[in-house]
Amino acid sequence: MLALNHKKLVLASVMLVLSLYLFRASEASDFDCCLRYTERHYGSRIIKGYTEQFSNEVCDIDAIIFHTKRGALVCANPQEQWVKHVLHDLSKRLKRMSKSSFS
Repeated sequence: MLALNHKKLVLASVMLVLSLYLFRASEASDFDCCLRYTERHYGSRIIKGYTEQFSNEVCDIDAIIFHTKRGALVCANPQEQWVKHVLHDLSKRLKRMSKSSFS
């Protein structure tokens, strides 16, 4: 009887550890991080938006993730001049859109 309870306890412990591991793995996979920057330069005409990625405990590098009109995601170095230029163009586009919608 004691051996049976011990086996149940071991099995329950293994199941608990396994479920915690799976929960943690799925939680980490919710974040897609840029691991490196693109070498290609993109024009602002094909970019419809962007997301900022900050280096923290989840992601290793700061990045601008451009969203293209075709649905691609492009990881870019926020320090590069072409990236700053595209961000500036997107900002101007947003200001024009907000002026026309409130006029």
